[in-house]
Amino acid sequence: MDNSIYQYWFMRNEDITYGRKPKLIEYFYDSYNLYNASKQELMECKLLDEKTVDKFIAGRQRFDLYKEYESFVATPFSFITMEDEIYPNKLLNIYDKPYGLYYIGELPDFKRAVSIVGARRCSAYGKRMATELGGLLSEAGFTVISGMARGVDTYSHRGCLDKKGTTVAVLGSGCDVIYPADNRLLYEKIINSGGAVVSEYQMGTSPLAMNFPRRNRIVSALSDVVIVVEAREKSGSLITADFALDHGKDIYVTPGRIGDSLSEGTNRLIAQGAGIIYNLNAFVKELSDAYGTVITKQKVKKDEIILTEEQSKVYSLFDDYPKSIATVLEESGMDYLMLLSVLFSLERIGMLSEVFKNNFIKTR
Repeated sequence: MDNSIYQYWFMRNEDITYGRKPKLIEYFYDSYNLYNASKQELMECKLLDEKTVDKFIAGRQRFDLYKEYESFVATPFSFITMEDEIYPNKLLNIYDKPYGLYYIGELPDFKRAVSIVGARRCSAYGKRMATELGGLLSEAGFTVISGMARGVDTYSHRGCLDKKGTTVAVLGSGCDVIYPADNRLLYEKIINSGGAVVSEYQMGTSPLAMNFPRRNRIVSALSDVVIVVEAREKSGSLITADFALDHGKDIYVTPGRIGDSLSEGTNRLIAQGAGIIYNLNAFVKELSDAYGTVITKQKVKKDEIILTEEQSKVYSLFDDYPKSIATVLEESGMDYLMLLSVLFSLERIGMLSEVFKNNFIKTR
């Protein structure tokens, strides 16, 4: 049985806290062993009390592995866990690592990544700095990471996308909950432009205030450098900066006027030793020099992929314009389950991409 089924089960489990999940995987090695662990084995690990163990076992027995997994696979969302080889190493190296992340879109490798965070109610200056930094970093081959909040987050994402770059939004809600709602177009543009929207929270999770500080540790961990563009004395951006210090990341800020409330947080970071961005182009050049050769935006020529007869038939029905599964089902005359299997196989090898729910386009 595909181990991803057990990984999805453990992703969905809500009897175990987010912080406890990685510890259980480290003890039992993987989710398959955890799923099959007896009560005695669960008690012997010393990570759970008896009440939690009983609740865990009862929930495990109620969970329909195949049905739940197949329902999830039919959505445009995906997940990755610390059991996967492609799980970002940057997350493995932090103390409070997430067991897994849900995502929609395409995850980059995070080898060259910069986070930009800042005030939601930013000034015109903050808007310009975030937009220009997002664009310049994109042109230099960096992945831009932020939280898709209003203000600086939004402008940094947009600045990156305007220059055809890759950007990743880390949410404090479920991947399927767009917050703020007026960023729906930004959400869609991120996932349709080679980037991704990610979250460790369960699908459908509301954007509760308590979720965002925990979310910020992922924003920091995935990046090489954290940039703060405008921050009040007490703000979520400073929480991200605190995580960055814990993670050993370099922190840079755009300086502001003394006495301006939006500069209180950034100026305090300067006083504590953060780097100052005095010239945007010079700053990006220094980062490029420090993190290696600029990654070209040109697509590398891919190896030829040999398709099966069924894959070729389905692939030929798509083009650059989104087409629904229902339309392809009618055009192909194939069995529904067979069509789904072929579609997902073409998506896995990068021949098709789901641009929105149940609608695909050719990507090669």
